[in-house]
Amino acid sequence: MKEFFSVQEVSKLLDISHSAVLYHIHSGKLKAQQVGKIYIISKEDFGDFLKRHREPKKKQKVVQTKLDL
Repeated sequence: MKEFFSVQEVSKLLDISHSAVLYHIHSGKLKAQQVGKIYIISKEDFGDFLKRHREPKKKQKVVQTKLDL
């Protein structure tokens, strides 16, 4: 079982650019290990990133209407 993701895999999973993933890594928001010239992201660190940065679902406004019958 694979325990790490590449930057390319994370970019596809999040539907963001390769540069955006690197931005999150360099800013410290996404933990990664550098191996030579590449970064690898553990499944655990990726999961933690998702929990912290998942966009909250928009609440639907409920409108109540009084009907005169």
